[in-house]
Formats: sequence, C-alpha cells, structure tokens
Amino acid sequence: MFKCLCRIDSGFTHFSRLLLICLCLFLTGLMATAVFLRYVLDQAFPAIEEISILTGLWLYFIAMVLVTRERSHLTGGIIELLNLSPKQRMLIRAFNDLVGLAVIGFFGFYAAKYLLFIMKINRASTNLGWPTALWVSAAVAGFALMAIYKLRDLFSHSNTYSQYDNKSLHASDAVLKESR
Repeated sequence: MFKCLCRIDSGFTHFSRLLLICLCLFLTGLMATAVFLRYVLDQAFPAIEEISILTGLWLYFIAMVLVTRERSHLTGGIIELLNLSPKQRMLIRAFNDLVGLAVIGFFGFYAAKYLLFIMKINRASTNLGWPTALWVSAAVAGFALMAIYKLRDLFSHSNTYSQYDNKSLHASDAVLKESR
C-alpha cells in the first residue's frame, strides 16, 4: 500500500511540474498577446485579463502544493543556527507544521465556504461568462493538497531528513530515511 501511495505521489508530482511549465508558457503567451493587442493594434481584449487571472491562480496554488510537498518554503534557518538536540529540533519542526496546518485549515475552510456560496448563486465571470467556481476551486484544491502534505510532515519528524529536505547543517546526526 505504501509503495502504491509513493507511486501516486510521484506521478502527481511529475504531472504537477509539467502542468506548471505549461501554465507558465501559456501565461507568458497570454501576456505577450495582450501587450501586442493593446499597444500595437490598439485593441483591448478583456477576456485575456480573466484567463490570465485564472491561469495565474492555478499556477500559484499548484506551486504552493509542490513547495509544501518538498518542504522548500522560505525559512529563517534560526533552528539550524542553535545548538539544539535532535529531539528539540524535531519538536520545533512539529510545532511549525502544526501551526502551518492550522493556518492552511483556516484559509481552506473559508475558501471552501466561499466556493459553496458562489456555486449556490451560480456566479459567472464578467467577460467570459465562465463559472467563478473555476477560480475559487484553485484555492480549495491547493489548500486541501497542502493540508495532506502538512499532515504527512507532522507525522514524519524523526531525526532524519528525506529526499525533500536534505539541506541539514547537522549532517552528523541526520540520516537519510531511505538508507535505514
């Protein structure tokens, strides 16, 4: 079962990275097209604005999920500067993950509540007439997947590092999980 979950996770990661590349290229093309239309042809196409916001939101939340999965958030690194025991370091990381999970849960709850509200009133975008739920569902999906990865992190805080955070300054007391 664990190997199956690891394969699903790996496949999801590859798909997400490919999707990020495609969304970045698509957003770049949209912006180039908008600039060309506006400043060269003196024409405005308001639908490009809506599509670029939709693309940017999905890009942002998919990137947030990948950053959470790989534990590559920006951190101050103060915990690494202190001469703490491995257990103290583990407890601080667990507390950080618990706070992160609470924040993700808070914002995820209100994003889901807002999604249900706009689905109930059947709100549509101004220029394209697409359901606004497409925009808000990026946040709901992103927060849900981030919560799953934060839960994984919360229960995997032994004095080890994994393939996701192999940047420990305390290499003498940290052991790669896969080598056990």
